[in-house]
Amino acid sequence: MITPMKKYSFLVYHLDYHDFVTQLGNLGVLHVIERENPGREESLSDITTYLKELNTTLGLFKWAREKYDSNGGVRSDTDMRADEVVEEAGKLRKKIEVNEGDTVITETAIEQLAPWGNYSSDDLRRLEEKGYRMILYSMLRRDYNPEWEERYSLFTINQDASHIWFAAVVPEGEEPEIDATPVKPAVKSLEEFESELKRQREEMLEAGSRLAYLGERYEERIRGEIGRTESNMALRKVYLDTLKESGDTLRILEGWVPSEHEEEVIALSENAGAVSIVTTPEEGEMPPVQLRNSHFSKLFEPISKLFDLPNYGELDLTPYFAPFFMIFFGFCLGDAGYGVVFILLGAILKLKLGKKHEMRPILTLGQYFGVATILFGLISGTFFGINLIDSGYTLTAESIEILDKEGVPDEVLLKLEDIKDEYYNSRSGFRAALENTLGEPAAVYGDEVIKSAEAGIPFVRGFRHLMQEPLSMFYLAILIGAMQIIFGIFLKVMNITRRRGFRYALSSVGWLVLIVALVLKETGLMDATLLTWLWYGMLGVAGLFILVLNKPGAGIIARVGGGIWDSYNMVTGIFGDLLSYIRLFALGISSAILGFVFNDISLQLLSIPWIGWFFFLVILVAGHSINLFLATLGGFIHPMRLTFVEFYKNAGFEGGGKEYKPFSINN
Repeated sequence: MITPMKKYSFLVYHLDYHDFVTQLGNLGVLHVIERENPGREESLSDITTYLKELNTTLGLFKWAREKYDSNGGVRSDTDMRADEVVEEAGKLRKKIEVNEGDTVITETAIEQLAPWGNYSSDDLRRLEEKGYRMILYSMLRRDYNPEWEERYSLFTINQDASHIWFAAVVPEGEEPEIDATPVKPAVKSLEEFESELKRQREEMLEAGSRLAYLGERYEERIRGEIGRTESNMALRKVYLDTLKESGDTLRILEGWVPSEHEEEVIALSENAGAVSIVTTPEEGEMPPVQLRNSHFSKLFEPISKLFDLPNYGELDLTPYFAPFFMIFFGFCLGDAGYGVVFILLGAILKLKLGKKHEMRPILTLGQYFGVATILFGLISGTFFGINLIDSGYTLTAESIEILDKEGVPDEVLLKLEDIKDEYYNSRSGFRAALENTLGEPAAVYGDEVIKSAEAGIPFVRGFRHLMQEPLSMFYLAILIGAMQIIFGIFLKVMNITRRRGFRYALSSVGWLVLIVALVLKETGLMDATLLTWLWYGMLGVAGLFILVLNKPGAGIIARVGGGIWDSYNMVTGIFGDLLSYIRLFALGISSAILGFVFNDISLQLLSIPWIGWFFFLVILVAGHSINLFLATLGGFIHPMRLTFVEFYKNAGFEGGGKEYKPFSINN
């Protein structure tokens, strides 16, 4: 739900204004109404830049701690201010970045120079003074021509399986006819480059260690400076949103406060000698939105905020889509084993992170998703890619005894003796055998016989009969979708009634009546003569609401025309929306099939002598990890699409709300 807001206008004497604003900031409940101010961004640019630098410095501290040892840094007994720490941290970062770039260049030069050995440009210059020059070549060995050795003074410097590095000494001015591209001599020797690389690494290590030391000593000071800077920014924003009246002696500040904090704000205003005027939101005003939901629904608020906040006047749909979203996620994964992983992993991470960690609600949400995944995994009969439905069916003597106690006729039990102790891989195969053996009684007693059959996997016989075949899961996906669409239309009625009045919701009411009438007729509940007249009455009411009473205040022609157009959009839209829910079935079945494939591949690898078990475990773990990742991704994205497109549209969601952000000062 959305927290009710009250609008406050404060009139304060200018000499008391700073103390009053400071007390408001300490209370932290007033969402200040921003005013048009062309120079706003420019006025805040300096403090915004400084705050960004402070946060960057914190990030540098974290990075340096993970990469460098603070004990290797230059230590100092001089106490530094926060701005001095920020300045030095920036210089150290720049020094590290420069050395990192220089190191890459130097390492590349060493790699290119290594095959030539340790020579210097001075060696080549001395040779030129004697009237000769040395030309360096590098080429593939297959392209090397040994005849060059007879025509020129060639020296092989280095070679490997594919390349050869050699030099030719020729008189000055002579160009050897060697079909290879000369290599430009290095400006420094290999020894000089290695010395340069050592220096660069030492400077980088020293700067990184110094940065780690600064983080160890000044991190809390930087955090405190961030808090103070944020408070100063908040104060500056408030002053920018303050009106000055009565010759600059009166200050006026306006904002929104949740109604639950009304007494606190009034008490503060009276104690500060300020005049406060309290009003409720008027038509056209857009108070900020603060969501207030139960523990369960609150877990889904980060998901709803990914799309948009509701505007102040409409319903918060978070508690209404939360159960559906959980169901959709479980449907998409559709594997009870993966649900167990979600629950166990969430529990382990919770223990590791502690009770107050910000990620704890996300982990709890993941565990709820795990519960839904287990539920739908059991419904579809899948556990880590194992098909629990087709887990073997054997009619045993114990099965016959169970059927006898349940009142199955003796003639049926006698026929079942023909297939007793025979093993069937799948439910469909076992059902076909029952039909061949029992004939017509198979339709009456088939489900009881299947329920009593012994399973190839322990512990599943008691509930395996409840598991649904893929076709049933297909229909279940459409049924859940239809339920959410109808529920969305019902919420649309509530939304419109709340904002504009019930008469504006009559068209949506008509669609609800029409849908209920069609469902009742399809299920045969309206076949009786008297009820048939009631059904026609429902159709009449629906037509009246949809075609005539759809636009209060408009003319009859506009109403009918608008009703026909809305009917076209509604009918085509509902069918399109309904088909969108098939994706739940598709994702669930694909996840189950992929898990089965990885199981099958890994089992085949067990036949490899000695090391088969190793490859079995690798493929099993890696395959199910990939499947779990892909299924989780799809299980999050596609339910979001169904929620934000199909459900939000049918619920009449408008959005556009501005988040409640109270003015707060950190002491």
